[in-house]
Amino acid sequence: MKIQPESNNIAMTGWNWQSFKNSIKQKVIDAVPESTIKDGAKRVEKWKSIDEKISKPAENRLIMGATAIVTQPVIDYNNHKVDQETRRVSRNRTIAKILAGTTVGMIVRGSCYGIVEKMTDVYGKGKYSKSLLPDKYIKELSKDAKLLKNYRSALSTAVAILAMCITNFAIDAPLTVYLTNKFNAKTAPAKTKGKEASNG
Repeated sequence: MKIQPESNNIAMTGWNWQSFKNSIKQKVIDAVPESTIKDGAKRVEKWKSIDEKISKPAENRLIMGATAIVTQPVIDYNNHKVDQETRRVSRNRTIAKILAGTTVGMIVRGSCYGIVEKMTDVYGKGKYSKSLLPDKYIKELSKDAKLLKNYRSALSTAVAILAMCITNFAIDAPLTVYLTNKFNAKTAPAKTKGKEASNG
């Protein structure tokens, strides 16, 4: 690949910044070896299968939750701008929020995807098999499996977002409070535990 020099209207003699910049870019490109990935049919199918799984709303939520549980509590617990007790409680609340959000999110998104999948069956004979399929696009969706999968993912995500407007308050928030209290009790320093036991 060659970088084409940009034309300048201003006539300049000697050193030219644009030429120098293009020269540096070209050297970087030339330094990168040209290569292709050789994949057999089985490996390509394997990657397609992985892509299908992780692109579904529930699995996608699990990946986000797993990433969050590995990183966010560590960040909270290492925030030295606050005292030790605040860091402990903040870490516990973060863990509780991630666990509650991921669990409820996976259940809601997975359920919504399952319902949408049954109601977007282009070959289905049931009463509601095609109820969420737009009539003018049924033929197009039946011919393109990837387009149908994307349509289902987008539709189920939209339905799940609406459902989670309710579950966030009805389930997530109370569950987060419950788990936070449990984690706080389990990780409380010995002195605090003794006081809590004597007060109880």
